[in-house]
Amino acid sequence: MSNFFLKKLSPKKLFHRLILIFLIPLIVTQISVIFFFYERHWEKIINRFANIAANEITFIINELEKNRIDNAKQIATNLNLIIYEKNIEGQKNNKLGVFERKIKEIIQNRVSRTQEVVFLEEEVLFKYYINNRNFIISFPKKYLLSQTPIILFLWMISISLILSLIAFLFLRNQMRAIQKLAMSAEDFGKGKEIKIFKPTGAMEIRQAGNAFLKMRRRINNYMSQRTSFLAGISHDLGTIITRIKLRLELLEKTENIKQIKHDVEIMQNFLKEYLDFTETVNVNKIVKINISLLINEVIQSSNFKNKKIEVKCPKNYFVSTDKSCLYRIIFNLYENAIKFGTLVKIKVIKETNYYMIFIKDNGPGVPYQQRGKIFKPFFKIDDSRNLDKGGSGLGLSIASELSKKIKAKISLRPSKSDGAIFLIRIPLKY
Repeated sequence: MSNFFLKKLSPKKLFHRLILIFLIPLIVTQISVIFFFYERHWEKIINRFANIAANEITFIINELEKNRIDNAKQIATNLNLIIYEKNIEGQKNNKLGVFERKIKEIIQNRVSRTQEVVFLEEEVLFKYYINNRNFIISFPKKYLLSQTPIILFLWMISISLILSLIAFLFLRNQMRAIQKLAMSAEDFGKGKEIKIFKPTGAMEIRQAGNAFLKMRRRINNYMSQRTSFLAGISHDLGTIITRIKLRLELLEKTENIKQIKHDVEIMQNFLKEYLDFTETVNVNKIVKINISLLINEVIQSSNFKNKKIEVKCPKNYFVSTDKSCLYRIIFNLYENAIKFGTLVKIKVIKETNYYMIFIKDNGPGVPYQQRGKIFKPFFKIDDSRNLDKGGSGLGLSIASELSKKIKAKISLRPSKSDGAIFLIRIPLKY
């Protein structure tokens, strides 16, 4: 239970935890030093000052009781004290501190004839009634209250603040290095191009940064080899398939030949998707695009002409992005929708900072347990294993990768009826 509360109360961020690790011992040390100094040192000094003052007052009072006023004044002068026989006007300190109350208590206990103790700005007055006359003995305040501890405390606090500031700046620099490493790792995980990253900070942080750079280099080499291998195979197979198609054209057109031609066309489509997957796409040119016209281009270029299409998109919706990337994203999602359904609805909505393009079909939909896998390369839903219909499993993966290039986002939305709803969120400005 105690661990739960500690975890709940402790800061979540590493920077705040490091600040607490530094500040808590510092604060505890300061409080301990101040406490023991007050208890053991300053209080003894105050008691000593008060007892000395009580002895001096007692000595002067003895002279006043014997009507040796001049002698008492001479003694007071020698002790840098002043004796008044009239009231002194000055601003009284009504709110007494701990040590002022301590001084007053000691003087009144040691000198029973003390009528009043008044703390002024620069002096402390002790009032007495002796031989039917009022006397006031004035002590300089510095004789009773030492200013050295206050200077010491201010010095301790100042040094602590300076050290805390230095520690804060140092920790912030270290945290900046960790944050850069985390952001670079996140961008790399999302497939984004990482800007120049140089390991900085402490030795352990630089070691982690260098390990990340080595890991990124190995992964990039592996991906490059894999895509090159796949591209080479696809290209070689494409050449062979083209020869097969040419030879099939020379044969007699029987039912078996037609079926073989159909299978060859499916293989050619697969190879085209493989080549698209291995192709490195870069954002070349940002242009202003009319979304409605682009959707119409996608529909016109599709091979499926006997399906019902409904489009709701205002004519004045424009977005600035790479046209080829956005075209291929919409085309892949549109082909995926029209492949499994007889009705496809495309709807575009404008939000504050985004355009939202909904592509809905009335097909069998996506099972709930497989929704998190549909954007993975070569993944196919179990019900679509038929090669005539299922495709290579790269269309959605290619669309997802292209969306990262133009800072868009593709997601599968829950549908109340049959079919699937894909959402493309495109920022208004790239």
